[in-house]
This record gives sequence, C-alpha cells and structure tokens, in this order.
Amino acid sequence: MRTGAFRRGSIVLASALALSLATATTAHAAGVEPAKATPVQREQAQSRFLKGRELYNAKKYDAALAELTASLDIVASPNTRLYVGRCLRDMGRTVAAYAELGRAAVEAKELLRDDARYEKAAQAANDERAQLAPKLGFVDVKVAHPSPETTLKVASDEVRRGGWEEPVPVVPGTAEVVVETPGHAPIRQQVQVAAGEHKSVEIDAAATVADTTPPPVVDADTSGSPSKLRPVAYVTAGVAVVGLATFFIAGSMSNSTFSDLKEACGSGPCPKGHEDDISAGKTQQTFANVGLVVFAVAAAATVTLYVVSAPKKTSSTTAASARVTAGPSFVGLQGAF
Repeated sequence: MRTGAFRRGSIVLASALALSLATATTAHAAGVEPAKATPVQREQAQSRFLKGRELYNAKKYDAALAELTASLDIVASPNTRLYVGRCLRDMGRTVAAYAELGRAAVEAKELLRDDARYEKAAQAANDERAQLAPKLGFVDVKVAHPSPETTLKVASDEVRRGGWEEPVPVVPGTAEVVVETPGHAPIRQQVQVAAGEHKSVEIDAAATVADTTPPPVVDADTSGSPSKLRPVAYVTAGVAVVGLATFFIAGSMSNSTFSDLKEACGSGPCPKGHEDDISAGKTQQTFANVGLVVFAVAAAATVTLYVVSAPKKTSSTTAASARVTAGPSFVGLQGAF
C-alpha cells in the first residue's frame, strides 16, 4: 500500500515539476533555499513576506505581488510562492496562478525531507491548484522532427523543452500554437479549447509552410456566368423595339397621308388648301426615318453586347456580326454567330 501511494505521489510531483518547466510564470525566484539562508536573509525575506500577506488580505494585489516577489528573490520559500499563486488567481491571471501553485507544491514537497512544516503549504497549493483546473483548457503538443534550436510557444508563452510532453494550461477559447525553427518559416496552428478540455496538437517541425497553411481562398469561377454587359444588352434591345415601333407607326401614317394626297391631287401639283397635309406627311416620314436609324443602331448594339456578355468557353472563341437590312416595305436583322 505504501509503495503504491509513493508511486502516485511521485507521479503528481513529476507532473507539477514538468508544469513548472513548461510555462512562464511571474515570480522567478533567484533567492537561496530556506535551509541555506543566513539570519539576515531570513529576516529580510520574512519582512517582505509579511508586508505582502498584509497587502493581499487588504486585496491590494498589485502591491502584494511586488512585496511577495521581492521576498522570493531573497529566500525561495514555498509559503511565499503559495501566496504569489493566490495573488495571481485573485487578479484573474488563472494560467499563471495554476503554474505558480504547481511550483509551490513541488518546492514544498522537496523541502519536506528537512522541514515537516511545509506539508501544509504543499497540500494547500495542490488543493487550490485543483480548484483552478476546471476553469482552464489544456493543450497537449507533440512536436515531430525538432532541431536543437526549435522552440514552442502556446498562447504566446514559450514552453521549455523539458515540458513539451506535458499538457500546457491555457485560457479557454482560441489558443495559437507556434513552432519555430531557425531557417524555416514559423508553423502556426489555432486550437479551440473549452474549460476543462484537453486538446491534442501534432506539428512536424520539419514541415514547410505549404504543408501547414490552409489553401488560399479562391473566388468562385464566374467564367460560366453572363458578364455585367448583359443588362446593357437588354436596355439597347428595348431602344431597338421603340425605334422599330416608331418606324412602323410613323411610316404607316406617312403612307396613309401620301395616299390621300395622291387621290386628291392626282399626278399634278396639289391645289391650295392641302399645305397642312403635305407638311404632316413630311413630318411623319421624318419620324419613320429616325425610328429606322434608331432601330438599326440599337439592334446592332444589342446583338454585339449579348454575344460579348455570353458565358465564355475555354475550348473555343465566339465571334459575332450583325447587320440591319431595310427595304420599301420591310426591315430585317441579319447576324452570324
């Protein structure tokens, strides 16, 4: 039973130690170990610790963190690091707090051999860290074919090589994983992680950007669709219809007026009293001629625009020509496609 408990404790200790190596934290203690501290160092560290704890209890977290970090720089006490983790947690810096509490647990367990008083610190750090875990997401990154210079970042934090095999805590949401190797473009991958969720990511450090970058978005092929000239072709077609109608109506009126004058005047000059009829006939003929010209121009434009705006074909090209023909009693449109 004791052997099993010892193994489980070793696994927890190793995981916490790996986490401390995996993530960047706020308080990087450069202080001496508590057992090796001089009386002066212990007194200085204790003074800063007490100020930091007082500020923490007053919820002045920024000032408390500064005092606690200063204390760690003198003596690397797990008790001080435990309060650093609490301070970060209450400041909303959940990821940093999770990592700092892990380091506090690891350091406290290491010192248990010399001082049993650190048992409470180790237990508190583990318990409070476990409470934070459901609020975080975790990314498990597997980096294949890394070079000695390859680096790994998760959510902008660099992960030390010794922590690559351990899950990295992140704020729930989108986290970016970046693998960089000198001489190669960075490989980036977005990961969506929910609270309490573990996501696995596999990245080949030797892969090229083309292997990891999604294909470019290509606009839909519009070669089979009519171009913007097609509506213009419809407009010119309408103009052609109006011109043709004007030609027929004015021409019909002109023919009717001509017949009436021929009947009244015979083959000679018309007597006085028919001047208005003659003028009306000329006006009607002018309108008919204008209508014919409008129709001819608009019809030719319609055919050209319609053909040009037709869906393009890659296998062959399309040529179009059109011409208008007119006679004394008809109007026609001839085209080749």
